[in-house]
Amino acid sequence: MKICIISGSQRAHSYSLKVANYLEKLSLSHFEQASVFDLHQLNLPFWNEGFWSGSEEWQAWRPIAESLKQADAFIFITPEWHGMATPALKNFLLLCSDQELAHKPALLASVSASINGVYPISELRMTGNKNNHVCFLPDQLIFRNCETLFKSDLCCEDAQLHQRSQYSMQLLAAYAQALAPVHREMLKLGETFRYGM
Repeated sequence: MKICIISGSQRAHSYSLKVANYLEKLSLSHFEQASVFDLHQLNLPFWNEGFWSGSEEWQAWRPIAESLKQADAFIFITPEWHGMATPALKNFLLLCSDQELAHKPALLASVSASINGVYPISELRMTGNKNNHVCFLPDQLIFRNCETLFKSDLCCEDAQLHQRSQYSMQLLAAYAQALAPVHREMLKLGETFRYGM
């Protein structure tokens, strides 16, 4: 199985990317391949009508979309900025269609410099899967006090959060196995209803 992990921060060397690299390491106990997409590095343009016609500025999206199509599961990570998910991650989800994500599981994770982190998860749950039909797990991860949580790369200082992260990876893999036939059987059938009623 393959997993794609999306670091939703627009900042260079972000704590979201540290979390992405940490979760990538954990995911390899359950997935054969893992890819991390750093939205700061990708620097995708914001959605415009050229996306539909495949204009030149959107050529870089094609290999990303192909990687997403090949993936069995996803992790979407966002820092909490003013209580919200980042514009880059919202834009990324806007670019994704059912062809890439439909009926595949996704774990949501947020990153906060303080004790917060709930609001961006709620925001993503409300609208992040509307047209792409990704299936958010009922559980989520919130990496609070991130500036002290990762003193070294790939190592979480909070033992309980580390155990919860390991459990979440196993849960995500279980969902990926269970939903694989749903994706195969329902993707084509659902195209008529991809935008709701």
